[in-house]
Order: sequence, then structure tokens, then C-alpha cells
Amino acid sequence: MTTIEELNKKKVPVVKIDESLDKYDNVVLFPEKLAKANEMLRTIGLPKDRKKSN
Repeated sequence: MTTIEELNKKKVPVVKIDESLDKYDNVVLFPEKLAKANEMLRTIGLPKDRKKSN
């Protein structure tokens, strides 16, 4: 078992994944919002990449 001090020194966050959420993997929870977002992407498109000019 690791101690709290060892966990605090690590650069990687400690995350516990809840396996019960796997049932929502392929389920659309908000179909109206998804349809609206897809329509906006279809008409407007993605924003252009901004590159820094040196």
C-alpha cells in the first residue's frame, strides 16, 4: 500500500474509474442537443486553427 506522501509526490493523478458507468457507453443521453450540435457543425463548421506567427 502506498502512503499519502508518495501519492502527493507523483505527477500522475490518482483516479478510480466507476465500472457501472459502462452501461452509458453507446447511449445518447441528450438527442436534441446532439442534433443541434451536429446541425451547427454542418452549417458553420469547425473553427480555423490559429497558428502563432513569430
